[in-house]
Amino acid sequence: MSTYRHLVRPFLFRQDPEQIHESTLKWAHRAGRSRVARFMIRRAYRVRSNPRLAVHIAGLDFPHPLGLAAGFDKNGRVVEAMAAIGFGHVEVGSVSAEASEGNPRPRLFRLPADEAIVVNYGVPNDGAHAVADRLAQTPIDVPLGVNIVETNTGRPTVEEDVVDEFVRAARPLCGVADYLTLNLNCPNTTAGVSPFDDMERLTHLLHEYSQLENLPPVWLKFTAHRDASRAESLMSCVAPFPFVAGFIFNLPPGKDYPLRTATSVVAPMPGTLCGAPTRSMMDETLRFWYGRLDRSRFKLVGSGGIADPEDAYRKIRLGASMLQLYTGLVYEGPGLVGRIIDGLDQLLRRDGFVHISEAVGVDVPA
Repeated sequence: MSTYRHLVRPFLFRQDPEQIHESTLKWAHRAGRSRVARFMIRRAYRVRSNPRLAVHIAGLDFPHPLGLAAGFDKNGRVVEAMAAIGFGHVEVGSVSAEASEGNPRPRLFRLPADEAIVVNYGVPNDGAHAVADRLAQTPIDVPLGVNIVETNTGRPTVEEDVVDEFVRAARPLCGVADYLTLNLNCPNTTAGVSPFDDMERLTHLLHEYSQLENLPPVWLKFTAHRDASRAESLMSCVAPFPFVAGFIFNLPPGKDYPLRTATSVVAPMPGTLCGAPTRSMMDETLRFWYGRLDRSRFKLVGSGGIADPEDAYRKIRLGASMLQLYTGLVYEGPGLVGRIIDGLDQLLRRDGFVHISEAVGVDVPA
C-alpha cells in the first residue's frame, strides 16, 4: 500500500491546492538547505545510481532520464530538495525578464477522478536576476535547467518586444543554468498569442541567443502538435543553430479531453489541463516528431501523464531521450521517482536492452 496515496493524499486534498503547493515549497526549501535533511531524504527515497540508465546529451551527464518539469519550482527555491529526492535533472521556472504576480486566484484546481490538475498560474516568478542569484548560491549535483518565458503583464504580448524579453531573461542565467528551455507557446499567460509561430521571429531570437556569452544548451518548448508542414519549417529554422539540443512539448490550452469529472465542474475552471488524460495525445506527439527529426542532432523530452514505469518506458520507446514529471507527484507522491527508475531498469532487462539509449524510439520506424 502506498502511504502517500492512501494516508497523506486524502489529508492534502482537503485543502486548497495552491496553499498546499506553497506549504510544500516552504518545507522543501528548509529541508533542502540542511545537509542532514538532504541525507535523510536520500536515505528515505533511495534512488540508486545505475549506469544502464545514465544519459549523456548536449555535453551534459544525467544520472537517469527522469527530471522535474518546470512549473513546480517557479523560483528555484527547492532545487536541493528535488535533487535529494532523486530527480536526474531539475528544471526551474518559468522565469521571465521581469517579476510577475501571475494570474488572479484561484488558479490551480484538482480533478481527482481523472488524476489531473488544471493550471492557470500565469507564470508568477521573481524575475530572472533574482532567480539567477538564488540558483548561483544553491549548486546541485544533477543538471539544472531554467525555463524562460515572456513576462506576463496581464496585457497582450507586444510581438516586437518579445525577442528582447527572452534575451534579457536569459542573460543573467547564462553561466548559472546547465541548460535553458525557451517556453515559446506558454498556455498559462494572458498573452493569447504565440509570437514564435512566425519562423522569422524565431530565427531572430536564435540569432540573438547565439551572441550570448556562456550560453548553455537550449531546448525549445512549444505546443504539442502533429502538423508535418509546421514541423518541417521549425526544424529548418533551427538547423543553423547548434546550441539547440532538442524539443519539449507544452500541453495545448484548455481541457478538451474525455473526463470522468462532470463538465459542470470542469467548465468554469480557467487554464490548461495536465495529467493522466493527456497521456495518449502526448505519446502520439512523441511518435510524430521522432519519426521526422534528425535523430543524431535533436533529442526529445517526454512528458504528460507519467504515473508509473510503464508510462515512462512507453515514452522512451516512442522517442523520448529524457522525461519530465509534475502532476504525477501530486497524485503519487515523491516516492514515484524511485519507483519509475527501478521499474525502467526492470523493463529494459525484460526486453534485452543493455542501456536505455537502445530503447529510445524502437517503436517508431526510421
